[in-house]
Amino acid sequence: MTDHTDLVNDRIGDDLVPQDTGSTERKRVLIVDDDEDFAASLAGLLELEGYQAIIAHDPSSARDALASCRPAVALVDVRLGIGNGVELVHAFRQQSPDLICLMVTAYASVETAVEALQAGAYDYLCKPFHSGDLLATLERCFERTRLIEERRMAAERLGQMQRIEAMGQLTGGIAHDFNNILAVLLANLRWLQEHVRAEPHLAEMVDDALGAVKAGTDLTSRLLNFGRREGSDTTRIRLDDALPDLMRVLRRTLDDKIELALQLAGDLHEVEVHPAQLETSLINLALNARDAMPEGGMLRFEACNFVLGPDDARIASGLPPGDYVVISVVDTGHGMPAEVQRQALEPLFSTKPAGKGSGLGLSMVDGFARQSGGRLGISSKPGNGTRINLYLPRALQSLA
Repeated sequence: MTDHTDLVNDRIGDDLVPQDTGSTERKRVLIVDDDEDFAASLAGLLELEGYQAIIAHDPSSARDALASCRPAVALVDVRLGIGNGVELVHAFRQQSPDLICLMVTAYASVETAVEALQAGAYDYLCKPFHSGDLLATLERCFERTRLIEERRMAAERLGQMQRIEAMGQLTGGIAHDFNNILAVLLANLRWLQEHVRAEPHLAEMVDDALGAVKAGTDLTSRLLNFGRREGSDTTRIRLDDALPDLMRVLRRTLDDKIELALQLAGDLHEVEVHPAQLETSLINLALNARDAMPEGGMLRFEACNFVLGPDDARIASGLPPGDYVVISVVDTGHGMPAEVQRQALEPLFSTKPAGKGSGLGLSMVDGFARQSGGRLGISSKPGNGTRINLYLPRALQSLA
């Protein structure tokens, strides 16, 4: 059996973890020191070690650099030509509470250390210091930054899940009651349809009303699916059988301007999901991709096996280590800005004009993925299309 882990890593990336727009840049460090030669030398060392160094020589330019460059760590000299380093650290912490400050001093003393820590410094270094000590301290700082960010993302995700659960309970209840109303309307309109066949203008009005009821029924069905918390009637599915069948459906559904392609890796694992919900989810993703390509384009479905290791960043999103199958829906459309991508999974969020979308499509797909024990990931940039990845756990192997 072949696991196509390398292929998936190359194509997917850390799509489940919210990324800051500057996450692909080097680690940024702000150096605040009035000694220009020392600051330049220190910046050169950090650049060689893969950091991005920003230099400021006085408190005013340092505060400007903090606002514009958003460094994660600041190295601040205790004694500056203009101003005081400890006071600057205190101001830094007010301006950017997540900033990690390291004091640098040639006048080490217990009083200096206490004063610096009270001002909000994380640690301090004594001049002259060995480069190894500096780099080890910086690594600790950035590890602390990573852990803080992971906790923040976990808390944000938990809050989002709680909002989605509450929304699901609300929408499920409303949809159930509204469905009963629609059932009465449908029965009466069916009766009218049978009795106005001889009057074309009335028959047309009844047909329009039936069309509206059908649209309302479809919407309530989606709301009920969104509000459903537990799956039922799951079955083991071979994607190398199911996805080609779905392609045939989509070729009849999508515009001729959209080129459809399917790429399946060998030895695909089975998944255990609700078949109708899987099909509905993939059709929803295809329709979203179609709307993102009004002039036409390429829509590609991919599927491959994936092994999630214990050190993978996706674990921050609550996806446990193990064997998965990743289904990817990739389009060449206009892509999503970062702010849209962050809100894309929120219930009722939509970028479409009023009346053109319910804002439930991606939320429903995300709910299906979570209900199946997986997750949905989004990777998108404006002008570069969108990739939606469905991580579905491998079906448990039956005991022989």
